[in-house]
Amino acid sequence: MNREQAAIRYLEQELLWHIDMLECLKRGQGEVVCFEGKTVLIRRNEEPGIYLLTTDSPEAGAAAFAGQPEPLDVVARGPGVAEMVAERFGLSLSKYCCNVANLKKECLTWECPGLIIRPFRVEELPAFLAHYDIETEAEAREHIQRGELFAAEYNGRLAGFMGLHSDGSMALLETFPEYRKLGIGRAIEMFFINFCLDRGWTPYGQVFIDNEASFSLQEHLGMTFDRTKRLCWCFAKE
Repeated sequence: MNREQAAIRYLEQELLWHIDMLECLKRGQGEVVCFEGKTVLIRRNEEPGIYLLTTDSPEAGAAAFAGQPEPLDVVARGPGVAEMVAERFGLSLSKYCCNVANLKKECLTWECPGLIIRPFRVEELPAFLAHYDIETEAEAREHIQRGELFAAEYNGRLAGFMGLHSDGSMALLETFPEYRKLGIGRAIEMFFINFCLDRGWTPYGQVFIDNEASFSLQEHLGMTFDRTKRLCWCFAKE
C-alpha cells in the first residue's frame, strides 16, 4: 500500500469531515505530500500553494509543511490548526464551515415550472458580479470555460445561478431576491447533485456554520452534515 492509499484509508474513517480531501484525490486534483500519524496534507496540482490539511495538533500540522512551497490558501481542520496556519504563514481566516455531502449517491428528480437550467453565458457576467462578490470576474470566466457555471432562467429571465468552485465543491448558489421562494434554489442544487453524480463524484459543498437557511435546504435535499466537524479556509491577505 502506497502513501496515498494509506492516507485515503485513514481519511475514510471520518468520511464526511474529509470528503473534500478525498474528492480532491479521487478526481486527480492533488497529491498527498505528508501522512504522519493523524496528519494528512494534500497539495493541489493546478493551484500552487493551495493545501488541504487535517491533523490532531497544531505542532504536527506545522511540521507537515516542511519543504513545501509557501501556502497561499489552506483548508484546515483540527483543534487550533487554522489559527496556527494563519499566524505562521500570515493568512486570514474565514468563518468556520462544515462539509455537506450526498453520501447516498442517489440522483434527484427536480421540477420547477417555468425554470430552465442552462450554461451561463459570458455576456451575463455583469449580473453574476452584481450578485456574488466572493468570486472575481476572471474566476467566473474560468467557471464558464470549464462548463461548471449554470444559469437559472425563469420564464425567460435570468433568475440566479450555481456552479462549482475550482476545488470541485458545489457553490456559487444565488437566487435573485425577486425570484426567491419559488423553488429555484432547491431545483438548481438538485441539478448540480445530479451533475456531480453523472461524473462519478460525490456531490459536496461547504456551509458556514451560522447559515441556518442553507442548512435547512441541505437537510431538505437529503444532504448529510455534522456541524461539530468544522473546517476553516485560511487565505492570503489582500
